[in-house]
Amino acid sequence: MELLKFGEKWSYEDEEPKKVSEADLRTAEINLKISFPNEYVEQVLAVGLPRGPKLLDAICDFEMDLHDLSEFCTPPEIVEETVSWHKIGLPDHLVVIATDCMGSKFCFDTAELKDGPKQSAAIYFWDHEMDETEKLADSFRNWILSYLGSWSD
Repeated sequence: MELLKFGEKWSYEDEEPKKVSEADLRTAEINLKISFPNEYVEQVLAVGLPRGPKLLDAICDFEMDLHDLSEFCTPPEIVEETVSWHKIGLPDHLVVIATDCMGSKFCFDTAELKDGPKQSAAIYFWDHEMDETEKLADSFRNWILSYLGSWSD
């Protein structure tokens, strides 16, 4: 699984992934009135959420053209981040699933999360300083794959 490979490549050796329960994911879905894509649910339930990413150093050292993915949000954090940031500028159609080191957000679009679960949904980056949204990948899987290139560790 891509998320497992991401954790192996970009997490510190002593940092275990945060476990995620199906109940917590379902509670987040109910609170946000959405359904997470199947590929996202399958990976976070099987792998957990990688912690302690050392990605920022590699991006700087190797001049990688990637956004700094600093932290994946747990289901309760997804709700908290999404609801609180909607109040201060995050577009209402975005659901936060991860953050960078500067407070910008990686998100799903609620338009793709309505009407029951789908296999995949695009990932967007919302830059909170510029208030701009950019589509990064057409799926969670492809977004994670973008961090698994052939760069040195």
